[in-house]
Formats: sequence, structure tokens, C-alpha cells
Amino acid sequence: MKKNKSERPSFSERYERLRLRQKLFHADLKKSAERRHELLLQDTAKTRAEAKKLAKRIAFGIKYTYALGGRLRNEIVGMLTVYNFGAAVFLHKKRRIRFDENDERLYLNIYRPLRAKKQGRQKVFVYIHGGGWMGGWPESREAFTTRIAAAGYFVASIYYGEAPRYAHPKMIENIYRAFGWLKEHADELNIDMSAVFVGGESAGAHLAAMAGCISSDPEYAAKFDLDERAKDQKIAGLVLNCGVYDLEAVIASGFKRGGIYTQAYCGGTPVSELSEEKKREVSPIYWLNENFPPTFAISAENDKLALLTFDLVDKLRKLGVPVTHFHGEGRFAVHAFAITMALKESRRAMKSIRAFLASL
Repeated sequence: MKKNKSERPSFSERYERLRLRQKLFHADLKKSAERRHELLLQDTAKTRAEAKKLAKRIAFGIKYTYALGGRLRNEIVGMLTVYNFGAAVFLHKKRRIRFDENDERLYLNIYRPLRAKKQGRQKVFVYIHGGGWMGGWPESREAFTTRIAAAGYFVASIYYGEAPRYAHPKMIENIYRAFGWLKEHADELNIDMSAVFVGGESAGAHLAAMAGCISSDPEYAAKFDLDERAKDQKIAGLVLNCGVYDLEAVIASGFKRGGIYTQAYCGGTPVSELSEEKKREVSPIYWLNENFPPTFAISAENDKLALLTFDLVDKLRKLGVPVTHFHGEGRFAVHAFAITMALKESRRAMKSIRAFLASL
């Protein structure tokens, strides 16, 4: 039905509608443009964030490669010179025993006195090498480990992997797999796994202290995927040589390459960027309690990390935990000095360590 002329919109009404339609059209265009700009900004921010992350990864890779080269050089030179100087000779030694059937990279070395199997079940000393979590081998710690074995102990020295490939918490979980393997083969090896001694230097002392916290604090133990065979492993005592117990304090200490070592341990993430919960998790100083194992703690006069050991000793004493503190003195008392028997101060430390172990 046709509208009569009086019902039809006037020119001015049509004109107004067209202008309104045009205005709405431009408003939609503007809104679309603003949205596109907003998305562009988001994409730009995202791109910048990704570029920043990439730059950080590249910087970490460069620093890591440089630090790793230094670590490998130190390990090789040390192993060929002072690290194994004075190693005990008359022992049974068996190297590169696989303890994880799913990872052929991981292994442990065994050292024990001659005729040990005929003398009843032996006490076990588990050693965890240092190397900034990025290097180190059981083979380059034999001056220390064989001297412990010569004192009558079954020594298992563990290669637990290197960072960042085995970033936290994989290292401590690998160590518990080694505990599990030892427990499973305890009868065959004629060893007493009811309670073991655990020791280590530098990064190894950090992991040994973590084991001490796991054994004494169920809340802390629950944070890790521990081997079922060893999750309740008791620790009779700890020997901690120039260890790391607070990762933030490592960076504050000015220890050479401390930042890149701790970053590698945390899988490439700087310690400063970890959550507060994770910062606590990676630092055993926060998990000490009155049930922590008796401890022999070594510090060194010329070690920038010495304060960390003093902090540990102070806290253990306040908690009532039995602790023996050996502070190395003299020009050769440097970081982790006690692993070599070439130094008089190292031999003095070894004598004290043996007395500590015998007292437990």
C-alpha cells in the first residue's frame, strides 16, 4: 500500500537521517580504527616482551657458554694437578655405575676399603660434587672421597647432571634416585642404608643441605618428586664444604659468576625474578629446624661465600643442632679448598671430618 505524500519523510528528515547514518558509519570506523590501534599496541607490547625475553635468553646463553668454558678448564686442570693429589690408593674402586635406567648420563662411583665386605655392613658416605651446578665430576674429587673411604666408609660419589639441562628440582631428585639405587642394592653391596652421611662442596654442599632439609622437614620434602625407595631416607650427618645455602646471598656476595651459576640452576631464570615461594624453595637456609642432621661446616678465609656458612652455623646453633665449624685460614684457604689433599689446611680439615664422622 502506497503512502500518501503527507506520510512520506520530508527532505529535511531524510537529510537528517542520512547525516545520522553517515555519523554512525564514521563512528563505527573510528571505533574499528581504535580497536585496530589497541590490538596493534597489544601486538607491539607482546612483540617487545618477546624480544626482551629473547634478548635475555641470548645474553644468558653467552654468559653460560663463557662460564661453562671456565668451569671445564678448571675441572680438567684441577683433575690433572691438585684436585686428586694425595688420593688414597689401596681401595676397591668401581666407576660409572648407572643408577637410573631411564637416563644413561647419570652415574655414581664407588670407593671402599679392601676386604670391606668381610667386615660387616659398612656405613655409607654419599658425596655430591660441586662445580656451580654447571660442571664437576666425581672423578675430580677422589682425593677427598678416597680419604673418607680409607677411614672405613663405603663412599658413593654421584654425578647428578648439570644445569640448565637438569635445572631445579631435577638435581636433588636425581640424588634421591641414587639413594634409591643404593637402598635397592644394599644387601648385594653389604652396606647400611638405615642412615647415611652426605657431603659436598660448593653447589654440592647446597644440594647436601637440601637433602638434610628434606630428611627433617615433611613440608619441604613434599615439594619434590622423590624416589619412592628413598623418600624417607635418614641422614646421620652432613659435611658441608664452603656451601651455598641462600641463592640471593650468593649474588649479593660478589662471588665470581654467582649470578650466572644461580640462574643456570634455576633453568635460566634469574633468582631476582623467581616468586618469593620459589626463592625460599631453592635456598635451604629457610628450612632448617631442630631436627636437621648434625653438621660439619667448612668456611674459608679467602672465600666471598664464607658469610653464608657463618649464617648457617649461627642458625643451627640457635636451633640447638649439633654443628662443628671449621674455618680454613691462610693464603690457600680459598673456596672449596678442602677437596684437595695438597694443602696442609685441607689435611687438617680432613682429620677433623673423620673425627666428626666417627663421633656419630
